[in-house]
Amino acid sequence: MAEEKNVAPAADQKAGDKKVKNASGKPNFFVRVGQKIAKIYKDTVGELKKVVWTPKKEVFKSFKLVIATIVAVAVVIAVIDLSSSWIINSIAGLIG
Repeated sequence: MAEEKNVAPAADQKAGDKKVKNASGKPNFFVRVGQKIAKIYKDTVGELKKVVWTPKKEVFKSFKLVIATIVAVAVVIAVIDLSSSWIINSIAGLIG
């Protein structure tokens, strides 16, 4: 009779029970990780439904403004670089 009590915990569970429990009574590592990932996904989808998206026209307007600013800054840097290079070469020509 003592042998009958040493039945594995998995054998005592119902066939439809999806959670596999170990000797301590909590689900195994993979079940817990899967549950956490599912919860994160569900929470993320819920938060994305609350997001107010910027209209397409405003996004393109901002995009054009950013590109224009980048081009303007690049031109200013190029002018400063070329002028400083010209000045340094002129001074070097006087010395050498």
